[in-house]
Amino acid sequence: MSFEVQSERKEDDASSGRSDALLSADQSSNKQESHVSNDQPSDAHSSYTGFSKQTTVTVLTSRTSPGCFRSQGDIQSKRRNKPKVAPRTTPRKFNKPKSSLPPLDFGSAGLVGRDKELATLKSCSDRLMKDRKKELILVGGQSGSGKSSIIRSMENDIPVEGLFVEGKFDMNTSNEPYSGVATAFGVICQKIKEAGPETVADLRQDLRNELGDKPGMLVHLIPDIQDIMVVETSDDSTDGSIDRVDETEGGVDRLRFAFRALARVFSAFFSPLVLFLDDLQWADVSSLLVLEYLVSDSENENPLMIIGSYRTEEVNENSLLHNKIVGLREKTDKFHFHMTELMIESFSINSIETVITAVLPSLRADHIVGLAALCHKRTLGNPFFTIEFLKMLHIEGMMAFDETTKTWSWNLSEIKKETMSTANVVVMLEESLRKLPEQVQALLQCAAHLGSTFSEPTIDLVWSVYGRRLVETKTEPVSSLLPLLVADDIFEKSENQQYRWAHDKLQEAALSLSGELRDTFCLDIGKILYYGLAEEHVEQDLFTIVDLINNGNASKRPEFAAANLRAAEKARGTSAFQAASEYASEGISLLQDTDWVQNKTVTLNLYTIAAEAELTLGNVAAAERYREAVLSRSDLSTIEMLPLQVGKAKALGDVEVKPKEALEYCLSLLKNHGCRMTWVRPLALPQAVASFIRAVKKAKAKPQKFYEEMKPSDDKQLKYIGYLLSKAAYNAYMAGDDAMYLLSTVKLVDITMEYGVNEFSATAFAFLGVISSTVLQDYEAMERFVNISLGMLKKFRGMHAAESIFVGHQLGLYWVKPLEMGRVVAEKAILEGRREGDFVYTSWSMLQHVVYLPYITGRPIHKILEGCPDILAEFEETKAGAHILSTKNYYQMLLNLSDPLCENPSVHVGKIYSDTKEDHRGNPVHLADKVIAEGELVFWNEDYEVSAKRALTVGEAHAKTNPGVYLNQIESFHRAVALYAAAIKTKKGKYKRAANKIRKRMASLARYDNTTIQYYDLFLTAEHLASGKKPREARTKYEQSLEAVGKLGHLHHLGLLNERYSDFLQRQLSLEKESRYRLEQAIGYYREWGAVHKVKSLESRLKLSKS
Repeated sequence: MSFEVQSERKEDDASSGRSDALLSADQSSNKQESHVSNDQPSDAHSSYTGFSKQTTVTVLTSRTSPGCFRSQGDIQSKRRNKPKVAPRTTPRKFNKPKSSLPPLDFGSAGLVGRDKELATLKSCSDRLMKDRKKELILVGGQSGSGKSSIIRSMENDIPVEGLFVEGKFDMNTSNEPYSGVATAFGVICQKIKEAGPETVADLRQDLRNELGDKPGMLVHLIPDIQDIMVVETSDDSTDGSIDRVDETEGGVDRLRFAFRALARVFSAFFSPLVLFLDDLQWADVSSLLVLEYLVSDSENENPLMIIGSYRTEEVNENSLLHNKIVGLREKTDKFHFHMTELMIESFSINSIETVITAVLPSLRADHIVGLAALCHKRTLGNPFFTIEFLKMLHIEGMMAFDETTKTWSWNLSEIKKETMSTANVVVMLEESLRKLPEQVQALLQCAAHLGSTFSEPTIDLVWSVYGRRLVETKTEPVSSLLPLLVADDIFEKSENQQYRWAHDKLQEAALSLSGELRDTFCLDIGKILYYGLAEEHVEQDLFTIVDLINNGNASKRPEFAAANLRAAEKARGTSAFQAASEYASEGISLLQDTDWVQNKTVTLNLYTIAAEAELTLGNVAAAERYREAVLSRSDLSTIEMLPLQVGKAKALGDVEVKPKEALEYCLSLLKNHGCRMTWVRPLALPQAVASFIRAVKKAKAKPQKFYEEMKPSDDKQLKYIGYLLSKAAYNAYMAGDDAMYLLSTVKLVDITMEYGVNEFSATAFAFLGVISSTVLQDYEAMERFVNISLGMLKKFRGMHAAESIFVGHQLGLYWVKPLEMGRVVAEKAILEGRREGDFVYTSWSMLQHVVYLPYITGRPIHKILEGCPDILAEFEETKAGAHILSTKNYYQMLLNLSDPLCENPSVHVGKIYSDTKEDHRGNPVHLADKVIAEGELVFWNEDYEVSAKRALTVGEAHAKTNPGVYLNQIESFHRAVALYAAAIKTKKGKYKRAANKIRKRMASLARYDNTTIQYYDLFLTAEHLASGKKPREARTKYEQSLEAVGKLGHLHHLGLLNERYSDFLQRQLSLEKESRYRLEQAIGYYREWGAVHKVKSLESRLKLSKS
């Protein structure tokens, strides 16, 4: 914990007055004498001399001269106003040996007995730099086994361009979200600042490219990032922000992307970047998720190593960490990272001999062997316990030092008699601490409750207010006590007045000193920090402070419900929904019956957050209980109930996947808020069509200036109505209710035009444009409405950008614009979707980027296949069911086309996808994908007449099932090619008539700017002319279509057009040589594309033509 207090504290009297303000009157009047041992000298600086009390020279720190020490004579002189001060260069230790023995230097022993472990870490480090595949190393062992020391030794081997940083989880704050991870990333930010302004500027731009100028939750988690990001409140490209109704939606996905983006940027600058996360057994759920996010980021190609240590004795099969480790083992291949598990064992007797030989050299080898055996028996080989045991022998004077030979000796029999066997180092340390002076014990107890690290201003605040209640004498300032504890190896001091415990066991021992009064410590210290720190520092470490209060609030005092609400809101804001749920639940438990009247805002907000958090965690029943506790009340307004009602709509549609029930619930809520969708449900469809036509006319009639000058709506009720309309539209689509889908979309457009922009306005106009093209074939209106949608995205933050971009392009603009723009658009949609946590449309955009567009534009099949496993893994990570099915569908299709070992490439089954495995026939997207995949395999691998017969049977099934999707372009084109080929071969009119319908539709679209549809039109015209026996005109069109597709480089259609042209030249013009040339060209393009079965078929045909 690191804070500044609200103002400078005055000495003594002022501090006394302050404590009365921070502690209640009944508490401040009682001394907590049992907190500390009563048999110690009250003077804070009475020197501790070991397990047996022994009076030594007493030293005091002067208030006027901090750091100066005085003997008893000096003190008497001071009382006679004759001070005689002799400054000391180093503070005197509390734990000083009974006799004048030289200090023990355990550093001289080095890392004993750890050669194998060090070699393993070195091997992992070398492998990281060689293949740049992420490394995850999990180091387990008992507390005190030396895990941290072994891991920290790696820092010396990190190249100068790399960085080793550490974050630690604390036993006192195991519920604090992201604590260790945030600490580690905070250190990275500090290192970047130290690198200079040019480095900061470069990384700032890299981070903005990934995260935008609104890092959001990261600022709350990692305050140091603000100095790098320079968070801005406005941007020239936008006029304002749109507040979202449900800020929790997509929160987990936003967090995943944010941490991954940070790791990518930081690991690109520091090579390698090594993150050491200590004491993972105390990590919260959210921190373990972040660890998984970082190591499973297949897009991060920079050298990143994550090392986690944990206590094996505190991890069992029911623990969070155990389950996470099991899950990570199963993901190494899928997400391309190495995972190494390393167990640190206790010292062997030989290792202890090595330590003793280095630290306590003796002339008697048998003495070393004997002491090593005794140490092993007493400590069970625990390295930390071994060191403490030897320190105790040193302090107690159980060994002697020979100045002449510089060797040690001891009486082994005496040591055996005076010591006892125990595996609990905390007990031994606690006994040692209880022999410290009273004030030191009290200070250690206060520090132990602040966590594994703390700052001097923080402990000073707690000590000045609380210390005088714990000791009988006047408290000494922490500025004089802390250096002594550092000298005694209890604390370690770092930069910026920061201190940390030298070992967790020391902190545990100090906590145990509080005994049964630990709850009182927690509550009192928590209150001191909550009320005594400056507001910004309370916010910075809010979770730790509220945890202290909750741990000590055994009497359930209701005054802290608001503090828990504050913590719950912060946890929700950082997508730590497990913590948000726990804080909200604790706050609710503190509420009184009268709080619904006297403290309504706090009460309502606690229930709302609890319901939201439980729903996000998938605990539907728990969320429903919290919602019903609110919705069943009659003393709340409709506006106050709206957040809970919206949550129920979300639960039905998104979590329970009951689209029909969710739609009906949304419609009933809309009706209650004066937004009736239809008066007569059976007439909803004609009403929807009429409303849609009116909305299109109204929107088209508005000048462009109207849309450019639109402002955000600030009506809270309208925002919730907009949210409910969006949920109604989504669930109507999923339930197949076209009328409600159309009406909901039109209502969103009407609300936007009448009352101003809301978070769904851009999406509504994108869909209005798409429906204009699919229903009215009005492509000009479609283009205008989509551009209005995109203009809103540029003007306002907070809108659903990924959805609007995807819908506006995939269902709209790609019909009238070049497909070559698609790659850049898809990348933008992916980035926006990840920033806003919209995994649904991020995933659709990834499919477009990796599969749809590359396939339509004829990229090499093997290149497309390379990206399929990665996106499939990501979709499985986010449990994106529809996207998983779609990916598997096309993945299998591409494998069938390109795998020479596939025995029946025309049949859409295989190791990735099969209908016998995937039972999702009711999903319209899945059905549409099946139509395309099955049709494409027949088209490329069978005779065209077989494909034509299928085309007649299937008809416009894909367009009807998934209207507007630009995949219809290639699906329709291939149906037409097969139909024309069958018509030319069989002379049957049914094929030609069906083909002509598609050709005419393509011709109507060819007047726009879609260059792909333009060459489709040219080629289908050539086929039409060829079927009508107009060879000269047909040849011209064939040549023009080949020229057009050649400019675009669509390999599959370069093969197809050459193949069909070859057939035309041979069949109608009898130009055998030119026909063979075109067939050879087709084979070459098909081979480059990767269609092995097609190549084999045409090679047989070429061989036959030559014979």
